[in-house]
Amino acid sequence: GGGGGGGGGGGDELLQRRVAAVNKILSNARVKRRRDDVPPSIICKLSGRIMVDPVLAPGGQSYERREIEKKLEENGGHDPFKADVRYTSDALEGNLCLKRFIDDYLAEHPWAYGA
Repeated sequence: GGGGGGGGGGGDELLQRRVAAVNKILSNARVKRRRDDVPPSIICKLSGRIMVDPVLAPGGQSYERREIEKKLEENGGHDPFKADVRYTSDALEGNLCLKRFIDDYLAEHPWAYGA
């Protein structure tokens, strides 16, 4: 009788290790899936991160303010993706609609802060 209980304990331990391994794999898969679920419209093309202070450039693209200001300085005022378009940081306008969308998205999907 007692030997059977000990054998069951070893089996339980093996099962627990297997379950833990599967849970880790699933957890990693969920994180990957979640990163892929972030809407591309809220990710800055320059930084690859979710925008905090999105601005609309004259070319029609939204960027993170710090990132586009840095690029304009580096590129002599040329848009990073449309070389024929030139402007200064004064031409950037806060994209309030996108900012609200991002704030709402992050409130509903707090895991996205780490995405």
